[in-house]
Amino acid sequence: MELEKASARLAPRTPWQATDLGTQFYRHWAGPITAVWLLFTAVPYALLLTLAAVGNSLWPLFVFWWLKPLWERPLLAFYSHALFGETLTLKALLKRWPSYALPGLAGQLTWRRLSPLRSFNACVWQLEQVKGDTASQRLKVLNSYPSNRGGMLTLLILHLEQFMTFGLMALLYMLVPWQFNLEFSDWFYEQSALQLAISGLCFYLVLCVTEPLYVACGFALYLNKRTWLEGWDLQLGLSRLGERRRAAKNIIATLLVLMLAAPFMEPAQAQTAASSTTTSEQQQVIELLASPDFMPLEEHTERQWINRDNSDSESWMEKLWEFLFDILDGDKVDTSSAPVNIPDALLWAIFWTLFVALALWLIVKVANQFGLRKHHSDKRPVIPTHVAGLDIRNRSLPKNLNRAVEEALKAGDTRAALAVLMRATLAGVLARYPVPLAAGSTEQQCLRTLQQQHGNPLPIDYLQRLTQAWISTAWAHRPVSDEQVRTLAQHWQQMDPLEADHG
Repeated sequence: MELEKASARLAPRTPWQATDLGTQFYRHWAGPITAVWLLFTAVPYALLLTLAAVGNSLWPLFVFWWLKPLWERPLLAFYSHALFGETLTLKALLKRWPSYALPGLAGQLTWRRLSPLRSFNACVWQLEQVKGDTASQRLKVLNSYPSNRGGMLTLLILHLEQFMTFGLMALLYMLVPWQFNLEFSDWFYEQSALQLAISGLCFYLVLCVTEPLYVACGFALYLNKRTWLEGWDLQLGLSRLGERRRAAKNIIATLLVLMLAAPFMEPAQAQTAASSTTTSEQQQVIELLASPDFMPLEEHTERQWINRDNSDSESWMEKLWEFLFDILDGDKVDTSSAPVNIPDALLWAIFWTLFVALALWLIVKVANQFGLRKHHSDKRPVIPTHVAGLDIRNRSLPKNLNRAVEEALKAGDTRAALAVLMRATLAGVLARYPVPLAAGSTEQQCLRTLQQQHGNPLPIDYLQRLTQAWISTAWAHRPVSDEQVRTLAQHWQQMDPLEADHG
């Protein structure tokens, strides 16, 4: 993506601000995006609606609803190109359909169909076109904290579809003349083919609005998440600063040329040129300092209670509070005329119970907010699959460790022999002594973490000797002798079977 061509300002936003940006996308391209929706869905929906009306069944309409991820693919393709200055025509969308509609579609129509994050995750499969473990890792990163509110967006659009559909149906039925004697139950039970067709048509008209809006908001959430993670705003800001510096260099070069040519120019002309150049340079500096990169403008809204003690009229809420406190006081209210005479002791007991409960709740919330409470977790650290580029998964380890080491030594590859032994040792030690490791941790970082959390038991002490031999061979290019490698392998086999058996 060429970020410089984006027609919208890519900046870190809250999820709801990003959703609002998506509504702006829809409003800006409402005409073309509606044409795209009609091109790909009008004929299929008309056939399915006809089949539903003839067979008096809702199953054809359910099929269209289930295929929503398929109908949303052209909409997302249009938005993703239009945002960066390329407005795809209907012919181009039809021609490119296999390239953007098929990646990840099988999963979206089966086990991922009911995912509330469909609008957000579809951007990963369609725009990035990743598969398998790469797609899973990518989705895990993009859906990490803080939440992108994709599930809440789906819930809102779902309710919006229902309310708009029922509202449009009610409007049409209210316009029907009374001599047809329609009842509310006829909308849902014992429907005729005409009534089913009208209901289906109302649903499709609503989809012409909600589906392009849903895709636009999901696309905006995806752009916002990538802006937060990849710093798109910083990249664009630095690019603009680079362009301004290049412009400043051109101005300086022009000034040098004018200074060299000044002796050959008339004094008045030289003074006029210098003043105009200085004014232009000052204006550029002022605009640069006033830009959002240097002086961001933030708006804050504060609400304050206005004292209305002197006002003649009081609201019903103020009167209610005055009445309650008068009851608690027991002085200003005539209890004989009250409809219910509640004892003062009971009222005070209820009041103090609620007050103490509220105070305790606030204390707990504050303690959680500042991390004063310790959250006990029984979850063991996840054993990593790779350490310092070494694959330590069980399925990647040889079934016979001694044979693999001997074959590498006979081939004269001491590094390969130590690598096999290092992988097996790391897998066994981490299985017995699990520790949290960051992605990309080195052998020494893994060893230090193990020593800090578990001390120096026999396996960790062995790992330290093996790590020294591995670093000397692999990184210092000073390979140890074959006898040292065999000795290390023999010592590992003599460890506890739980730690040495990796088959």
